[in-house]
Amino acid sequence: MQRILTILFLAYSLVAVGQQNEIKLSISIPATSLENALKLLEQQSKVHFSYEYTRVQGITVKAHTYKDALLETICRDLLKGTSLMFKRKGEQIIIGPAPSREHTLSGYVEDATSGERLIGVSLAAPQFQAGTITNAYGFYSITLPTDSLRVQLSYMGYQRLDTMVAMNKEGMTFRLKALNRQLEEITIRGRQAERIEESSQMSRINLSAAMVQSTPRLLGEADLFKTLQLLPGVKQGTEATSALLVRGGTPDQNLILLDGAPLYNPMHLMGIFSTFNTNVLKDVTLYKGAFPARYGGRLSSVVDVSTKDGDMNKMHGDFSIGLLSAQATLEGPIQKGKTTFLISGRRSYPDLAAKVYLNNQSDAPEKFGAHFYDINAKLHHKFSDKDKLYFSFYTGRDKMESRYRYSNTNGSNDYVSDAGVQWGNYTGTIRWNHVYSPKLFSNVMLIGSDYHFRSAFSQVGKSNGEAYSDMQKLNSGIKDYGAKVDFEYHPKPAHAIKAGAAYMFRIFTPGVLRSKQTQKDEVTVDSVNNNRDIHASEMALYAEDDWELSRRLKVNIGLHLSAFSVENRFYHSLQPRLNVRYLLPGDWALKASYSRMTQYVHLLANNSISLPTDLWVPVTDKVKPQESEQYALGIAKNIFNDKFEFSAETYYKRMHNVIEYKEGADYQTSSRGDAWQSLVTAGKGEAYGMELLLQKKSGRLTGWVGYTLAWANRLIPQVNYGREFPYKYDRRHDFHIVGVYKLRKGIELSGSWTFQSAAPFTIPVASYEGVNGPVSEGGSREWAPGVSRINERNNVRINAYHRLDLGINFIKYKKNGLVRTWNISLLNVYNRFNPFFYYLDRYDKERPRAKLTGIGLIPFMPSISYSLKF
Repeated sequence: MQRILTILFLAYSLVAVGQQNEIKLSISIPATSLENALKLLEQQSKVHFSYEYTRVQGITVKAHTYKDALLETICRDLLKGTSLMFKRKGEQIIIGPAPSREHTLSGYVEDATSGERLIGVSLAAPQFQAGTITNAYGFYSITLPTDSLRVQLSYMGYQRLDTMVAMNKEGMTFRLKALNRQLEEITIRGRQAERIEESSQMSRINLSAAMVQSTPRLLGEADLFKTLQLLPGVKQGTEATSALLVRGGTPDQNLILLDGAPLYNPMHLMGIFSTFNTNVLKDVTLYKGAFPARYGGRLSSVVDVSTKDGDMNKMHGDFSIGLLSAQATLEGPIQKGKTTFLISGRRSYPDLAAKVYLNNQSDAPEKFGAHFYDINAKLHHKFSDKDKLYFSFYTGRDKMESRYRYSNTNGSNDYVSDAGVQWGNYTGTIRWNHVYSPKLFSNVMLIGSDYHFRSAFSQVGKSNGEAYSDMQKLNSGIKDYGAKVDFEYHPKPAHAIKAGAAYMFRIFTPGVLRSKQTQKDEVTVDSVNNNRDIHASEMALYAEDDWELSRRLKVNIGLHLSAFSVENRFYHSLQPRLNVRYLLPGDWALKASYSRMTQYVHLLANNSISLPTDLWVPVTDKVKPQESEQYALGIAKNIFNDKFEFSAETYYKRMHNVIEYKEGADYQTSSRGDAWQSLVTAGKGEAYGMELLLQKKSGRLTGWVGYTLAWANRLIPQVNYGREFPYKYDRRHDFHIVGVYKLRKGIELSGSWTFQSAAPFTIPVASYEGVNGPVSEGGSREWAPGVSRINERNNVRINAYHRLDLGINFIKYKKNGLVRTWNISLLNVYNRFNPFFYYLDRYDKERPRAKLTGIGLIPFMPSISYSLKF
């Protein structure tokens, strides 16, 4: 009734009330009820008063005396101080509820047990058909014209909360309870915020840590990037690697953020595993395109990873051990309800297993080591409901080393050679969350990041009685120091504004190569190439507006302005972003997006693996920033009673100034001095395709089916004779099935099957013998290595890739609260040979054929791991 009367008032206000006859009265109204006063006024004015009895019941008025007063003035005095209003229509006055003053409800949503802030919780106000979601820090804000509100909170893996709250409460914290004990132990932290058809955002996928831990594991190790590779639009470079290749892009075109800090080459064991310990993950969001304005600096994707804050109420942790590594995590309160901590460590031990194997080999190295470690730490302090401070730290390092000793029988030639490689990341962030008002939230962040790579080789010995030595060392890396501030303003439930600024000071070490050689105690070579760092500054401003203009039309429009200063050069870029959603009949969402991105760093790589030996370099006078424009169009809807989420997207991406090594150039030559600038060339890239995703996020069976049809090409003037060629990451078809099934309490089955059509490969069409110098008088000549003739780059496709992985978790819930889990995984179940790489073995001299040999890494491989939560 209230809404009907309000609509009537608005309709009447559009009528030409100026044409109504003025009515003046002289009347005395005693102190009485409002109902009696209105009846007396109706009798004197001969104007009919319409109202709902319950609206005026219990309201009293003071005595008033009027002389020649307008009827409207008398009505206004009688209703003053009440929640009622009036409208006159001819000879009738309608009295009804006045529109309420807008109130804002804001605060946080957290786990009722641990106090962990929950990201992407849906808060709905059904009576207003409005709602909002919590941001990356669990904060929400909703403004509506009401004094009290029925609010419904829903989050996957948690009990639904339906309650009435007073809208004048500032700093209202909602606490959600896990559905049951079993789900509590595998709480899904991924977002199920808005229904997919409600959001204006497209090309975004949220992945839960529980899903990552449930999928089959390589050597017992759950891996985030390998799970991301199972999503449509994301490909792996080659078998067993963790490089992410998104929509025709390269590994360096992915912005990897860990609690807001950038990571470079986040890989372990030469790219086989990623650096993320899944036991500390809270939320993972992948953007394949349609980038919000708050992100910038990369062309192809954003992987935004958040770690857990630590339990606010009690101490607990977990321990796990597998064939490759062991890890332990501990979290809990330092001051209950105020300060929490989380610390986690992981260490691999392939070097220990290798020693057992190498002891039985005749040509084993004298010394061998290969391992990695990760350490995550986090502190969270709550000053008040308006101020919270977070400190996050990560360090991870890989180290590989070997020593060989050789001596011939007569002792004329012996030497000792040492080789070692180490790389890793350090990151740290300090974040301050502040609530200025129920509608305004801010996050201020200090960021530090340090990626470094070091390799060393030395050989000391003697040859024919003469002593010699040879030493080479290479250092490279990139350091980031910066600050960022973000603001979120929520004027209405269907309107959210975000804005911010960032500054990053970068120090590039493209590759410092030190060489020293001696012969008979005399130094023959002693040089240092590229013994300098390159300093650069990157700045960014952004603003974005997410606005539901009507029930059917919603837009997210933004602008990202970036600038980069390096060695007296100043680059700048204006990058518009647009996401539009329109609801079709049947609530199918039609979505479209446009985004422009600029990247000021390059990765010098000559393979599809993304190795730590790759060099990070900035833009220069000769090498321009990479740029891209991406268009996408798609449909999305929750189907089958909201049990499944379906999306279909087509995309087209143009890239400019993408670099590639010139013919004949490679990593070895580019690591010497500034030579890399003359050894690379730039051109255009093009990627387009279609992605289908059917996903089930709740119930006993969860998982997804994804398919990608894609093309990726390059056109670079000084490569492939200036002709367009398929890029090395181009695979036409990509199909994935991923499932996790809870057979019963304590038994969880998982599996994934992947098919990828063949990737391109370059094979020479001919080989010629090489000769150095003229023929000698004796008829002999000095032979040189053969010369291969290549008619075009990536001229063949060899074999398709497919693999089936299975896993099972046996979970035991003990009476003392401990939870024990055994994981058994079977990788490559039907033993498909998927080469890690190919190399040209030889040419067939009898027939025009080339023989290729493939090297595989993963045959049928079982693994087992054990974990204990306490």
